[in-house]
Amino acid sequence: MRDENMFCVVLFGLFSVTLVRSALTGMFKTECRDRHFWLSVKSHFLGSKFWFEVRGESGVRPVDGQWAAECGYTLQRDSWGDLTLRASYLACTVDNQGDSEFRLMLWFVNEGADGEGMSHHPLLLSCSLAEPWRPREVVCENNYMEVSVEKRVPADNHRGTEWVTPAPADDTLREWRVLFRVPDLRLRLGSGFPPLKEEIIPVNLVHLLGYSINTTASRIVLRCSYGSRLAYTLQGDDFTVEVVSTTIIYRHHWTLLRVDMSVACTTTQGSLDGADVVWTLPWLLHPLVVPPVGQKNLKVAVGGRYITQCMARYRDYRIHDNNNTVEIRIPFGAEGGRLKSGVFAGVYVHLYEVDVELLREWQDSAWKQTQQRTFRTLRVHQNDPINISKLPSGGELVLSVGDFLSDVMLVNVTVAGQRFSLEDAERNAIRISQVPFPNGTHSYLLQVPLTHPLITQQYWGKGRRSYLLSVLFSFLLSPDGETFHIPADVHSSLQDVDESTTFSPVVPWLKGECMERGVRILVHYGKVQGEWRVYVGGLRLDWQLVQDGQYVLDSTDELITVDIPLYAPGMDYRGLDLRGLAVSVSVSLVHMETLEEFTHLQECVMPVEELLVCLPDGQMVVVLDMSGVLPPVDPKHTALLDPSCGPLDTDRSKVLFRFPAESCGSTITHMDGHVIYINEVRLHSPGSSHVRPHPHPHLSYSVPVMCVYPENEPRSVSIYRPRSTVPPTAALKPPSHTQRSEIKQRPLPAGG
Repeated sequence: MRDENMFCVVLFGLFSVTLVRSALTGMFKTECRDRHFWLSVKSHFLGSKFWFEVRGESGVRPVDGQWAAECGYTLQRDSWGDLTLRASYLACTVDNQGDSEFRLMLWFVNEGADGEGMSHHPLLLSCSLAEPWRPREVVCENNYMEVSVEKRVPADNHRGTEWVTPAPADDTLREWRVLFRVPDLRLRLGSGFPPLKEEIIPVNLVHLLGYSINTTASRIVLRCSYGSRLAYTLQGDDFTVEVVSTTIIYRHHWTLLRVDMSVACTTTQGSLDGADVVWTLPWLLHPLVVPPVGQKNLKVAVGGRYITQCMARYRDYRIHDNNNTVEIRIPFGAEGGRLKSGVFAGVYVHLYEVDVELLREWQDSAWKQTQQRTFRTLRVHQNDPINISKLPSGGELVLSVGDFLSDVMLVNVTVAGQRFSLEDAERNAIRISQVPFPNGTHSYLLQVPLTHPLITQQYWGKGRRSYLLSVLFSFLLSPDGETFHIPADVHSSLQDVDESTTFSPVVPWLKGECMERGVRILVHYGKVQGEWRVYVGGLRLDWQLVQDGQYVLDSTDELITVDIPLYAPGMDYRGLDLRGLAVSVSVSLVHMETLEEFTHLQECVMPVEELLVCLPDGQMVVVLDMSGVLPPVDPKHTALLDPSCGPLDTDRSKVLFRFPAESCGSTITHMDGHVIYINEVRLHSPGSSHVRPHPHPHLSYSVPVMCVYPENEPRSVSIYRPRSTVPPTAALKPPSHTQRSEIKQRPLPAGG
């Protein structure tokens, strides 16, 4: 007869979870994955306090802390507050049926959810082994290390488990012994790693040092948390490895056996490299390998799912396997991870975390097959400057602040020192609205009439007034409840239509746009009467500048549209990297009578395939694109004439060099009052200490690069394509930048 207080859900044909008492529908998500139970709870189900409990030999106890690490349980909350429990099939309290069927009984205790008291949710998790056990399996979890090996009589060629010969007659060795190998600091020689010494400890005392040793029907298991008493670390160039080197000695019939139970895990975390989250770790951990190494396999899972090559290309994941190290690159914010807002030192940032699992398999002379799983949650953050802009509007001060992710909510504003909730602001003629965008982000728009009493007004005579409003926006992050604040001062100076309180509907403004080959500037004079002048990068915008810079100009009575080419005067070059050329244009709109000034700085990154920049300080910066070279050329194998001058950065098809012009083997020539620096980017023959054309006739690659500077005149930025044999005239004759010069030319249309 069916028990009305029980129901069972089967997932993927391998997993079942039985809720012994009724629970909220959808509260638990459960799966069987490889060698683990997975159980997750969404954040909106969680109360003020919550935990898992299991029943062991000593009774019911919570799953937490050191006990969880030693017993094979991992608990973590992600950036959205969701809770995940991951339990090893070989964990404590798991009902293990012949190492093929596994059951785990646990309770989820939730207190304060939806204003209720404490509730208990018993769950019975059941999993079947999907793939056979390997002779040795290593697990590197977020909070513990685990190794399990086959418990069997060793074969002749099985060095991981071997006889102790001759068998000792000491009857006290009937109980198991654990031999640990630890660095002998007394024998440290110089800066090298000290030799290892051996310490034998009875197995019944090992657990006091934080080590859990257990056996199943067919396996021996050792598990410990990171930083255990007898662990030591090995430091590589880009990673750190924690090692517990140990051997278990136990009796089999009348003979003693030794089984290698060493475990090693990398503790390196992920980092942010440009626009990518990068995780680098060694392919093989040497304490686990006895050469020679046979067949190797590698799989990567993101978000709990193994990724295919097609999925990796679609999401722009990059996995570099160079036989010694594995580098995993995931674009910041890519699908498979979690993106949310955060606050660091009071500053709004974007947080990105992604769960990655690396599965490695190999054969060596000690073990027929070893399988190692490494779990890591990569967490990085990226500063995201908030765009605060004043928008034109008749009779109002209008301020836009954003963009924000969906987990950011505006809770109140402080205007001129008075704090308002959003409802109170609306009742006090302060309109606040949320503006959604197609990508899921949003901004907030604040509108205040110019006649509002909280706006500070100052009358300057001749019908001119200035308006100032100080605003403090206060935001709340969900679900963690962090707050942050963004201050903004809105200032506007307008010409009244007459001496009454009627206000001009339009004020001057400047805007910028990033175009494909330059920057577009929009200059709006508005209704404020008078003569205006426009300056681009400190240069007065007149017809001479338009002609010299090949500006494209379109003007009406109130608006000028200026298209500024990428290499034109007035453009400020900030830097060059593989993403492109970073430029900025500073535009000023100056009223000639009052000297009132409106300014705008437009910053852009222009994608470029190849570019050479000669900087005033004598630095040469060059980007080359090798995607069209046949046969393909690896950018990492390039260098300058001096082979020690390698690339500053590379990706799959591009290379970036930055070096002083007089260094790296450059030839220097003086001619016609100029100094000429010439170098060359060449293909580096792998395995050679010299940079020269590749010995294979079809793999030669050479691109000359050259900078020309005046000897006795100020230097300026020169930019041209590196494959050009002669630099442009601009490199020989830098333009003279007259700051706000008064060149008498036919004037541009004036506002007003």
